Amino acid sequence: MKKLFFFLLLIPFCSMGQINHSMHKSTGKDSVIQKMTSYNYPLQSAKIKSGMAYTGKKVEYDLYVTDTMVNFTGKHRHAIAINGQIPAPILEFTEGDTAIIRVHNLMKMETSIHWHGILLPNKEDGVPYLTTSPVEPDETYTFTFPLIQSGTYWYHSHTMLQEQSGLYGSIVIHPTQPEPELKEYVLLLSDWTDENPHQVMRYLKRGGEWYAIKKGALQSYGEAIAAGSFKDKLKQEWQRMPAMDVSDVYYNKFLMNGQEKNYFKDAKPGEVIRLRIINGSASSYFTLQYGMSYMRLIAADGINVTPVSVSKLEIAVAETYDVLITVPETGAAELRATSWDVVGFSSGYFGNGPIMNAPDIPKLDYFKMMREMGSMNMNGMNMEGMDMKEMKMPSDTIPAKKDMGNMDGMNMNNMQGMSMGMPGDFNYNMLRALHPTTLDSTLKPREIKLTLTGNMLRYVWSFDFKTLSVADKILIHKGEKVRVVLTNNTMMRHPLHLHGHFFRFINSQGDYSPLKHTFDIQPMQTVTIEFEANEEKDWFFHCHILYHMMAGMARIVSYEGSEQNEFAKTGYKELKKEDNILYPWFDLSVHSQGTWLSGNISNNKNALEFEGRASWNGNYETETHLLRYIDKKQYLAFYIGVDYRKNKTLPLANKPNSKDNRRVFDAGFYYLLPMLIRSEWRIDHTGKLRLQLERRDIPLSNNFFFDFRVNTDREYAVGFRYMIAKPLSISTNYDSDYNWGIGLTWHY
Repeated sequence: MKKLFFFLLLIPFCSMGQINHSMHKSTGKDSVIQKMTSYNYPLQSAKIKSGMAYTGKKVEYDLYVTDTMVNFTGKHRHAIAINGQIPAPILEFTEGDTAIIRVHNLMKMETSIHWHGILLPNKEDGVPYLTTSPVEPDETYTFTFPLIQSGTYWYHSHTMLQEQSGLYGSIVIHPTQPEPELKEYVLLLSDWTDENPHQVMRYLKRGGEWYAIKKGALQSYGEAIAAGSFKDKLKQEWQRMPAMDVSDVYYNKFLMNGQEKNYFKDAKPGEVIRLRIINGSASSYFTLQYGMSYMRLIAADGINVTPVSVSKLEIAVAETYDVLITVPETGAAELRATSWDVVGFSSGYFGNGPIMNAPDIPKLDYFKMMREMGSMNMNGMNMEGMDMKEMKMPSDTIPAKKDMGNMDGMNMNNMQGMSMGMPGDFNYNMLRALHPTTLDSTLKPREIKLTLTGNMLRYVWSFDFKTLSVADKILIHKGEKVRVVLTNNTMMRHPLHLHGHFFRFINSQGDYSPLKHTFDIQPMQTVTIEFEANEEKDWFFHCHILYHMMAGMARIVSYEGSEQNEFAKTGYKELKKEDNILYPWFDLSVHSQGTWLSGNISNNKNALEFEGRASWNGNYETETHLLRYIDKKQYLAFYIGVDYRKNKTLPLANKPNSKDNRRVFDAGFYYLLPMLIRSEWRIDHTGKLRLQLERRDIPLSNNFFFDFRVNTDREYAVGFRYMIAKPLSISTNYDSDYNWGIGLTWHY
């Protein structure tokens, strides 16, 4: 019987050259898969009842959170570990258990743990200053909650940027009904940077180029000319759009269970095994490919789905998928997780002997993407969004839209048959629930429309142009049917997560649309989710790219009339501070003719800017401006400031309030023109007007940049710099008052 069992499971995993796909009609195989995927019923009606008794078996864990040092890249770096390991320990339970988890904070800063995808009482959700108190230094917080579901989940810190430093782990909840005995492995994917995550966030805020340089994603004018895309580049910048990219951060390593390479030598030849795959990265999507054959996807976000064969599986940040694979009869096969920007990958090898590698994914052709974008109608587009409805994204996924009657000439009514037969690249329309997931038609519907918005130039992310710090709650009532329609009006993809709920992700499967707690939404895509409002109090809804969430893309979903906790009574004051932190940066150039300093301290709507120039013979100029960005696009900023200069060796040194001898208060505004040119219009207290145009960091090649500035005071300057490291450039400039010079520029 055991051999027959494995034979039946083996059928869908043989490579396309080894099997006649007419065998998919086998009723024996279907019955085995049905047993494996029928045990967890849809969860949209599941809930934790107030005051319910925790009667299940108590399963207890102690988690000790500590500072540690790691060496993933040949350099020792600070990290955060749980019980001395990264990733944190796997927490295993059985449906019906009561989890008792003591989190011991041994660090000198506060921390937190969120149980991602777990349905639990509001106060146990683990979002500090929203649902749960933070775990203070040298203190212990005990989480206690019943487990009313099964599947693959995970846990992570929700305190600032700690997740990026290693504070994440896996959760496996086994069903009460017996499953076929398959060997299984948990694969937790993550990304690692040697930089302090707070410095990463600051660098994103300043709009630095180094990450794009390291990834080959700068899209300079020289590269555009070489690729025959000069007109496309001009058109892009005319629309005030920065260079295209599919991710924000350059990562040093991509890890699977904390390593680049994992060897599972206990996987036996011909054995069918289950992989529980979790994307626990801070901001990286991954594309999964298996070297021997295709994968059989059986669960998404912990919920079993109708099995589907896929040759390429993309997993968004914070999603989980369960797949079945077959170990080769001879040798080992690679399961490769390639980062969405194709910068690197991590691997798991199943079996022993010669390795069958997964296919390579070609490097992204950014100029091809730019050219395709340029062929579309760009009327009315701006830096907040671009129309990518006709553009094939790097993921090769197919958007799930409300109306998907025809997709590239394919009748969507036949999608299920296709996905059950010949394997292909995964897309959300392949996900089909085991049971109808439709909500009670008698429930009163509430439709909420949200637009995902952002500003890549200032790195501000939001819903409806409002960051969490200034946004109102999304109010719902218990007992309603809530339908949320989301449109992504940004250049980036966003994995969105709703705490405390599963929702129907509306796709081409109609009544059998899958249940999820996290979903990806692509640029210019519209997605609809719906759920029964069966909880209470307030829950977090946010982008799960860590840096997008910290830059403001989050909202609070609030059950109107619910009892408020201590944090709600203060308006979530502490939580809302996070996206409006002040970030400083500056550039200091030391040249043969003088020094130049430009500095900026900025938050979402305000900035303090400083410009200073000084020659070695004692001439100097300073301008200090306090800005307030006014419009939603943040093209327009009004300012007040001071202009103070004393160029004692220049012609107008003795003329008061001249360009060489000035002590004035001024006011004006900045406005971003096409080609990303910043215009400045000002008047000082003497009534003198000035117009200035400038553009910094024009990319001429992958490391080489050009700056210019000109104004109506007949001052002008040009500069060039070659970036040799993140903090350092070789630079030269010519200033109409200070002449030529060459030296170094330090970037902070």
